[in-house]
Amino acid sequence: MILQDKIKTYCYLGLLPFISIPIISWISPKLALDYQLHYHFFNWSLLMAVFMSGTLWGLSLSQNKSIFSAVAIFFLLFFILYFYIFDDADYAIFVMLSLLLVHELIYRSEKTLIVNLDWYQQLRFHLTFSIRICHLLMIAFIFNNNTF
Repeated sequence: MILQDKIKTYCYLGLLPFISIPIISWISPKLALDYQLHYHFFNWSLLMAVFMSGTLWGLSLSQNKSIFSAVAIFFLLFFILYFYIFDDADYAIFVMLSLLLVHELIYRSEKTLIVNLDWYQQLRFHLTFSIRICHLLMIAFIFNNNTF
């Protein structure tokens, strides 16, 4: 298996929780509420955002570019984590919207750093588009079921 195929495989495997949790939540709300799948979605989204912002940091350093966007995203992630830890029902949708914003910022920052790999830019577009939809589905689920 060539490197490009491995990267695509790992990327799509990372997308599975983003897709499966909203699907399960909407198909079986009772199951989602009983097992608090919205928390698992949040945790996975936060974990992936931390991982991706770490890669931004590394990409920026390797290209001798400013690490400001990576640092700003890390700060925003800690801010989101603060609201998550001091959980209140009023902040649930705010937290999910903030994570959606973070994934968008990561995508836009990465797009400026990776300019010569068209296949990867196309892959990241598809992944980020899917992540956007999944976050919106979870926001709608939270709003609809008053979870958190």
